[in-house]
Amino acid sequence: MAQSMVKGKVTDERDGSPMPGVTIRLKGSSIVAVSNGSGDYSITAKAGQIMVFTFIGYVTKEVTVGTSAGYNVKLQESAGTLNEVVVTAYGIPRDKKSLGYSTPIVKGDEVSETQREDFFGGLQGRVPGLSINSTNGAPGASAQIVLRGFTSISGDNNALIVVDGVPINNTTLNQNNLVTNGANSAQDYSNRAMDINPYDIETYTIMKGPEATALYGSAGSGGAILITTKKGKAGAGSVTYTNSFRESVVNKFPEIQQVYNSGTTGGVFSSSTSSFFGPKFVAGTQIYDNIHNFYQHGYAQKHNVALQGGTDKFTYYWSNEYSDTKGTIPTTTYTRFSSRLTGSAVISPLLKVTTTMNYVNTNNNKTNKANNGTLEELMRFPSDYDITNYQDANGNRVLHLASIYSEYDNPLWDVNKDPSYDKGDRFIGNVNLLLTPNNWFSINGIFGTDVAATNGTQVYNGQSYKGSGSATAPTLGSILNYQDLTKIYNGSVVATAKTKMGKSFSGTYIAGATFSDFTDNVNSQYGTHFGDPNFYSINNTLVTTRNAATTLTRYRSVGTFVQAVLGYKSLVYVTLTERVDGSSKLSASYNANTGSTAVSYPFFSYPAASMAFNFTELKQVQNALPFVNYGKLRVSYAETGKEPGKPYLKGTVYTAASTTGGGYAVGLNGGNSDLSPERTKNFETGIELQFLNNRLGLDFNYYTLRSEGQIILPRLSYISGFVLEYLNGGIVRHNGVEVQITANPIKSAKFNWNTILNFSHDKGTVVSIANQLPELYDSDTQIVGTIRSAVAPGYSIGTITGPRFDKNNAGQTLINPSTGLPTISDVNYYPIGDRTPKFNASLNNTFSYKSVSLSFLWDLRYGGDVVNGTEYEAYTKGISVKTLDREVPRIITGVLNDGFQNTNHPTPNNIAIIPYSNSSYYTTNVSPEMFVEHNIKTLRLRDVTLRYNFPQSTLARLGFVKSLGVFFTVTDAILITNYSGMDPESNATNASSGGIGGYGIDYGNVGKPISYNIGLSVKL
Repeated sequence: MAQSMVKGKVTDERDGSPMPGVTIRLKGSSIVAVSNGSGDYSITAKAGQIMVFTFIGYVTKEVTVGTSAGYNVKLQESAGTLNEVVVTAYGIPRDKKSLGYSTPIVKGDEVSETQREDFFGGLQGRVPGLSINSTNGAPGASAQIVLRGFTSISGDNNALIVVDGVPINNTTLNQNNLVTNGANSAQDYSNRAMDINPYDIETYTIMKGPEATALYGSAGSGGAILITTKKGKAGAGSVTYTNSFRESVVNKFPEIQQVYNSGTTGGVFSSSTSSFFGPKFVAGTQIYDNIHNFYQHGYAQKHNVALQGGTDKFTYYWSNEYSDTKGTIPTTTYTRFSSRLTGSAVISPLLKVTTTMNYVNTNNNKTNKANNGTLEELMRFPSDYDITNYQDANGNRVLHLASIYSEYDNPLWDVNKDPSYDKGDRFIGNVNLLLTPNNWFSINGIFGTDVAATNGTQVYNGQSYKGSGSATAPTLGSILNYQDLTKIYNGSVVATAKTKMGKSFSGTYIAGATFSDFTDNVNSQYGTHFGDPNFYSINNTLVTTRNAATTLTRYRSVGTFVQAVLGYKSLVYVTLTERVDGSSKLSASYNANTGSTAVSYPFFSYPAASMAFNFTELKQVQNALPFVNYGKLRVSYAETGKEPGKPYLKGTVYTAASTTGGGYAVGLNGGNSDLSPERTKNFETGIELQFLNNRLGLDFNYYTLRSEGQIILPRLSYISGFVLEYLNGGIVRHNGVEVQITANPIKSAKFNWNTILNFSHDKGTVVSIANQLPELYDSDTQIVGTIRSAVAPGYSIGTITGPRFDKNNAGQTLINPSTGLPTISDVNYYPIGDRTPKFNASLNNTFSYKSVSLSFLWDLRYGGDVVNGTEYEAYTKGISVKTLDREVPRIITGVLNDGFQNTNHPTPNNIAIIPYSNSSYYTTNVSPEMFVEHNIKTLRLRDVTLRYNFPQSTLARLGFVKSLGVFFTVTDAILITNYSGMDPESNATNASSGGIGGYGIDYGNVGKPISYNIGLSVKL
């Protein structure tokens, strides 16, 4: 039968408006077309063929071609109905009604409209079970991207990021890989997902459970965020330009006392200390508002240009973005240039090829963190000196109290003289080959490359506190350079066969194979003693001080999987999956200590199964519950395996010496030939409902998981010859609830109101740790006194531990009779807090009236403890406003440690202390739990957007303008919390830390500023 050109128009059933970008595909072939800006489409077809109309957020519609030359089609909004098509792992499309697990979908425009630099910041609060934990509010700050809580004690808990079916690099530089081997607290490094331009993203599909990510194997054990990028649309070419201009202001400042001067004790002035236990400032002394004088207004601009067009045979999409952000801390910036080109071509009725190339250039100017970060420097700076006077006419550091070796830096000197920056270049490319020999069989091959090169520098000037050394051994400045080259090559080949067995039974059978090759090469160099104090180059350092190191991380993985989706009508679907992974991390490894080779067990497998019961397909249910439009019960069980986070752990390896002279030596970590993957067993069940003509929806999910064989790194007895050893040991149990309620309370031709309520609760408990360890801690987090992130059997995965005041048998604090102060002689650490929240909730509302729309997102974190490390630093140095009553006598509650403390009549403490005369009250009378703020509640208005789209009747007068809109967006507009610090959303380390890291530890972090954005979008 001869083919002919079929034409028509696609419109929205709700208001009759044209729908551009609708995909029209001939069922069982690779022929595809896309509606243009007016909703018109054309496609070559013959009578009897079926046209399938799909658009994200709308119900898929099928139209059979007859004798007519034109077919106008109206699409209905899905409102989360069961007729949606969901893109799952490796681009495999699945009917939503066949899925036995929850798969929330977020539209890309919802996220990009927040105008944040990174897409993951805009996702926060839009999906239950997704937690975005940013380090601080500075430009380019890293973030943990976690689904369903922290499962791994020491491993990576971040979700896998997948773009168009290809997993991409989302690593954060770990300072252990540098020649300085520093803790991941003094510096922050952006995670690589920040390179993605939010405007390029069409949708986000959130896959939370192991059954949902079973096809991704070990890499997807922490869940996955599947990103589908924008593709070209057939029709006349178009140009879309969007800009945004932003101003940011710090709205919450730290409080410090400005009554007492420098000194160590007794109210005596001292010029050689950073503590403020001295006398009161002399009357008439000018006091400066240095905190407000330090911070500045931040400014940002974004420009995005996208060109697209094509025919039913070939389409293109080319987007270019330039983003420039200047932070509220002087000299901090983050700039990004991204150029992305996507082309799709129907080579023949059997083959379609889609290729994407994305180049990204980034530049991040940062400041130091933690104890030597700008906030701590700012709070320690004397209030009777002007912070803006940080250097003299000759460029030398202005000192006020002591020498360059003992006086902390003026933060303005630090940000201007101690530069820290990263510059990155990245190329992401992929090709998607879809072969469709017939209407029941297809083969999809996806191959990708991700190459990123980052060059970083961190400098301390020779006159800076950290760069000066000491009077007896001056270092005259220091410089650290690093070059990080990461190469990832991966691919997948997936074959899909669909069958019908009679009129009632269907089957979809999938088989695939994957590979991944990862190489990360970090070269770093360190030197001191600048010859020219203002020329920052490794070649300007003293030769004998130079150290260098190379850290090479290289591993490969392969996998195969099979999946069967068995359906009965549209009523019941059963999905069975099996995956086998092979990891070079588990291959034979040489033991440099013994000369032997460990046994190789590189392969491991795990199953998954799910069932979906669409009970509203039953006539009995339809008759009994006519107000229920859609309903599905789902249940799933899955196992996952997680390979070790690093290679070479099964053997004891040589490591390069970082000192001058080089060479190799046996490393500090002992090899473990018995190391095996972590194993997690997951069960979940839930229900999806749509009521009242899809005006009200419910998605409820309950899950429980048990993760065994945790890969941990405990310390060894030094008699073993090693310091640490990776081993399998530990069990973590999680259970949780996720709820999403969608509603469309008002729906009319002119006015519309949509709302989404999200709720999630997750409780993670450490059941046991190997070798009966009482505690396993993360040394990177031990930066606030003696507080540290740790896990202990029977306690939360988010536990923090620390020593406690000595107690008697009755639990009363013991007081030293000689000083009147409590003592800490117990070397044990005890759980003193839990950082995981009791629950999270969010409310997202969108109101639209004619051409005006208003949307806003409230986000609530209820419960969970926060370590206020900033207050600890202020309190122990006499800076905190809590030390203003230092001249008031007080008696510490407790009993004297006088030999009678454990009798029936211990001696109550009656020793009065005046802290003004004895500053030990603020240093010795300190227990870590004093600075753990419990049950923190945080309500945040994350973003508000007001938009006006000019009506078509107005634009028709211009002729060449297809759409025009203006918007005003405010991010982080309101923060309501019982936390006394700047921002409870803090992380003392960065996203490279394993386990839970420094989440919930606030130490010298600057909170998120309020940002005001104004911009426009125009399409020509």
